[in-house]
Amino acid sequence: MARDAALERRVLDVLWQGGEWSVRQVLAEVDEPLAYTTIATVLDRLHEKGQVQRVKQGVSWQYWAARSKDEALAAEVGRLMARAEAAPEPMLVAFLDQVERVDPDALDRLEALLEARRQRK
Repeated sequence: MARDAALERRVLDVLWQGGEWSVRQVLAEVDEPLAYTTIATVLDRLHEKGQVQRVKQGVSWQYWAARSKDEALAAEVGRLMARAEAAPEPMLVAFLDQVERVDPDALDRLEALLEARRQRK
């Protein structure tokens, strides 16, 4: 299961580069010894989940990400917050701790974004 999620993420990373991709192109970009059918199955699952769009061109499909990486990650954060029943303070503190650990300057940018949002109201 974890392997499937990791492979899905790698496939999405390819699609987030932009443009339309064939299964064969995605397979080449993933750069792992996998079968064509494995990538085709992953793309089909991502399509069923609404994360990938596709169009038939001739006998093959062309795939692209349904939304940008930033939009997809924001949706993940939103789902986590919904599971935690909004945004309780401990969850927000843990989130800020993680942000600071990954990118210490991000807190300053976040503060500026929050201030700009407050001024719009």
